[in-house]
Amino acid sequence: MPEQQLHEATLVGQAPAEAPSLEPFQHSEPLTLGVELELQLVNTHDYDLAPYSDEMLRLMSKLDLPGSVVPEMTSSMIEVSTGVCASAQHVLDELGQLRDGLVRCADKLNIAVVGGGTHPFQQWHEQRIYDRPRFRELSELYGYLSKQFTIFGQHVHVGCPSADAALLMLHRMSRYIPHFIALSASSPFVQGQDTQFDSARLNSVF
Repeated sequence: MPEQQLHEATLVGQAPAEAPSLEPFQHSEPLTLGVELELQLVNTHDYDLAPYSDEMLRLMSKLDLPGSVVPEMTSSMIEVSTGVCASAQHVLDELGQLRDGLVRCADKLNIAVVGGGTHPFQQWHEQRIYDRPRFRELSELYGYLSKQFTIFGQHVHVGCPSADAALLMLHRMSRYIPHFIALSASSPFVQGQDTQFDSARLNSVF
């Protein structure tokens, strides 16, 4: 409600209209952990991105692994996630199993799996949008920009018992954002160009 209308409603004793409610906060055990990794699929000839996510997903689905393996925006990306973990060691154990499974499946396809914030020389216009409703919708909404979403990251999820606790943790950790950026810097090259940034991913269309 605009400030003037809110002021008028208060003067005449009317309750201001309520803002749309947010989804209920999903309770988590405090300080449980989960990690998502967005990874590059590259060929072993010139190490350019290779659209093999469908084949990787098919092979990975046959393995008994923790967490999940899902497609990403373009077909030369893949995302792996741990389950909900009780400790950093638990996370490391699950990521190790997922890594070993990725390597075995990639070897069968004669491709490689690579980390990093951006691929150093891929060309955005050559990328293929993965055929899934959400990705098609994003492609229709953002046009050519959607193919420039071919960037890669790591997401660390930390369990919080309540929304207030989550906000408090975000507030307290915000002072460390420069440190996190420095630790994660892994994208100096984009589209074959030296960006003169250590973390060019921060300047992406997101």
